[in-house]
Amino acid sequence: MLKKLSVFLLSFVLLMACASSEKYLQKGQYEKAISRSVKKLRKDPGNEKELYVLKEAYGKANSFDQDRITFLEKEGREDNYVEIYDLYVRLDNRQNTLKTLPSPVLRQFEIVDYNNKLIASKEQAAEVSYQHGLDYLAQGGRDNARRAYHEFSTAKSIYSNYKDVNAKLIESKFQGTNQVLFVIENNSETVLPIRFDEELQKIGLSDLNGQWIQYSVYEDEEIDYDYFVVLNIRDIVVSPEKETSAKYTDSKEVQDGTKYVLDERGNVKKDSLGNDIREPNMVTISAEITETRQQKEVIVGGVVEYIDLRTDQLVKREDISVTAFFDHSSATFSGDERALSEESKKKIRIDRTQFPNSEAMLMDAAELLKEKTKDIMYRNRGLLSSTNG
Repeated sequence: MLKKLSVFLLSFVLLMACASSEKYLQKGQYEKAISRSVKKLRKDPGNEKELYVLKEAYGKANSFDQDRITFLEKEGREDNYVEIYDLYVRLDNRQNTLKTLPSPVLRQFEIVDYNNKLIASKEQAAEVSYQHGLDYLAQGGRDNARRAYHEFSTAKSIYSNYKDVNAKLIESKFQGTNQVLFVIENNSETVLPIRFDEELQKIGLSDLNGQWIQYSVYEDEEIDYDYFVVLNIRDIVVSPEKETSAKYTDSKEVQDGTKYVLDERGNVKKDSLGNDIREPNMVTISAEITETRQQKEVIVGGVVEYIDLRTDQLVKREDISVTAFFDHSSATFSGDERALSEESKKKIRIDRTQFPNSEAMLMDAAELLKEKTKDIMYRNRGLLSSTNG
């Protein structure tokens, strides 16, 4: 079934690629018909069939655009100027495609000077979009600022440096953007080191920014924030230092010299030359390993809260908890070192160490908390897209 579908799709693509200009003309796809005919007439200027198709498609396309311009101009709405300008651009581009034809073919078409119409409609279109942008900005609010940005973008696409459009784009973009401040609150009963907050503020939120949302870690007093994302730390638990020991034994058979081989009567056996026969003397050796495990943990828990500052409402709350572990194993042994397994040898190479202090473990927890908070904010990045206000 899949193979048949692939063959069908390939056939359809090839059919579309081979569609004639006449077929495009019949379907009313005039731009494609023009493009196909122009390509063929460049190679074969005497192709009467393609010339006929080109004249038909070009005439009909121009007629539709001219009729639309006439209607828009009679309607007299200033909002029509942008569309009128776009139509003149299309007429001019279509004619420019024609100008790539060989001279004998091109002479059969009337060449129109659209420059005056383009200049006049361009000025009007840019002004209309620019004024709409100003009107939306004056009305205030996120939605209107975003509409203003769209209008100013249109004006800039028509005239790249129209009036102060670049400044207005910056202004409307700022007013249309939701400003979000990441805040850290310690509501536990533990005094946190200054470095704890500093580590969390390295969270790096730039990849959460979108066209209409901007996250900040440090407060700017000149910005009216729309949302707070609050990391509310409520519980900090530091476990006592815990040290446990466990013993086990490694055993191994090794050779300890040699011994005589005795017969059934207890006499030493002889070889064919009359010499005493000896064999390895195997003995079992052992070593006792004492493995010491040092453990300590810090648990930091709380919630991540999304607060809409415009309504002073809690939008969402999500629990968060991380655990920083210290887990260190070391070992000593007594007995015969030769009995130690490879695993035991590795263990005894590790010395017992000092327990980390609570501040160091809190910093480890801060690193984990930063990563988990970022994950929560990433999952909820679509939550703060509202334009209300």
